[in-house]
Amino acid sequence: IILEKEINHLQKKRHKKSSLSAQAQWATHGETISKYWSRVNSPKSPRDVIHRLNIPNTNRYTTKSEEMAEIARMYHDEIQRKDTRIDEDTKTRARRKVLAEIPEAQKLEVP
Repeated sequence: IILEKEINHLQKKRHKKSSLSAQAQWATHGETISKYWSRVNSPKSPRDVIHRLNIPNTNRYTTKSEEMAEIARMYHDEIQRKDTRIDEDTKTRARRKVLAEIPEAQKLEVP
């Protein structure tokens, strides 16, 4: 009970400090066109919240933020590595095809 009272007291103290800071910012910058004014008066777009995420290769879901972040990290790392092994012949053919599309008038002279 004492710990709960202390936590409530600290939360109220933090909220009051935040409120005073916001009032001071408004008093200083509120009526002038500035970055602060633009930020305060711009609409806040809602964020897409992910409530749960499927654990790969299972039928289970997780709701823990740390686990969801790790799953997302592994997924994006895998995408970055995927299809990066293109053989040199394919690269050379693609390069030649692109270079063939450049009009002669726009090509550089070979020294």
